Amino acid sequence: MIEGKPIVINYRPGQKYVLIALFLGSVAALLYLGKLWGTMLSNQQMDEMVRLEEKTVELQSQLSENSAELSRVALSAEVDMAALEKSRQEMIGLQRQIYQRDEELKLYRELLQDNNQPNGLSASDLNLTALEDGRIRYRWVARQKTAKMKNLSVYAEMWVIGRQGEEEATLSLADLDDQVKRLPIKREFKYFSIIQGILELPEGFEPEKVRVTLRYTWMDKLQSDHKFDWKLEE
Repeated sequence: MIEGKPIVINYRPGQKYVLIALFLGSVAALLYLGKLWGTMLSNQQMDEMVRLEEKTVELQSQLSENSAELSRVALSAEVDMAALEKSRQEMIGLQRQIYQRDEELKLYRELLQDNNQPNGLSASDLNLTALEDGRIRYRWVARQKTAKMKNLSVYAEMWVIGRQGEEEATLSLADLDDQVKRLPIKREFKYFSIIQGILELPEGFEPEKVRVTLRYTWMDKLQSDHKFDWKLEE
């Protein structure tokens, strides 16, 4: 039978302190390494934050520049739209003037060719056109024929005669056209004058005739008193 040999460990009083010192050194080393690692991570985070802040400032600057450019573009577009609308309105005004001049030229030619026109004042060419909103566009011409044609002042009045229910009713132009505040209408012309506007008939009113009168401003006697049939143009 083999007997085991005893293991003898020599006890050294300073060995414990060496182990403690090694342990504390290891802990200190770990703490130092941890601090270095934390410092490195902190520096990296700080660098990243600085980079992000710089990027944010750069993006804000770009955003401000883009916003300013967008505002300039919007303002330019608004100015262009305003100029375009002004040009459109001017074109519409010119078209209306051209149309009115064409109408006046046509009337002037007819006046020169019409040998049957009565002397003095007369009304003619009544035109009534229905609008989509139910109102009526009216237009008629006041004419004069004198030995010496010159500009004269004329009073014109207009009524619509019809029926309101079972009763006959006569409505003046001032009651039907909100642009006419009072009658008579004063016009000054040499050959003719176009009177036009929009009528708004009251509900239930059935028009039958249109009466037009003309007289010179210095006379009370009517120079022209004419009735037209109510007829809407297509």
